[in-house]
Amino acid sequence: MNIELAFDNSPSAIKAINFARKMGPVCDLLSIVYVNPGIIRTPTGADTIVPEAVFTDQEKFAEKVEESVKSMMQDSGINYEFLKIDATGDEVARKIVGIAGEKKIDLIITGTRKLSGLSKFILGSVSSEIIKLSNVPVLVVPPDDST
Repeated sequence: MNIELAFDNSPSAIKAINFARKMGPVCDLLSIVYVNPGIIRTPTGADTIVPEAVFTDQEKFAEKVEESVKSMMQDSGINYEFLKIDATGDEVARKIVGIAGEKKIDLIITGTRKLSGLSKFILGSVSSEIIKLSNVPVLVVPPDDST
């Protein structure tokens, strides 16, 4: 079975990767996907200047995510790959589902922050969008009560 894990180094994603590690006996390949949300475009269409430091910080964060994955998967015995995909904020779930199609994924695993109300409206819910868009089963790992 090929499994895809959406991973962003958040507490809920760490819980999801720990769950995915339990799938080792049935997992042929675990594709761990980090989608770099990139710079979100302004709705006004106005030209904006984004300091180079913003892009550098995003790359540094992506490197930290990859280091975390390597550390968590090091002794797992699971065949895995780390994929860093670039996207704008509104494309994160689409990118995750797109990878599932390209890689012939049998199951997508993702964490959730259980956003509600205004937070969900402003930030959106990647896990909810993955469920809506996916043609393969999606397993959503709930956060700890403390997250």
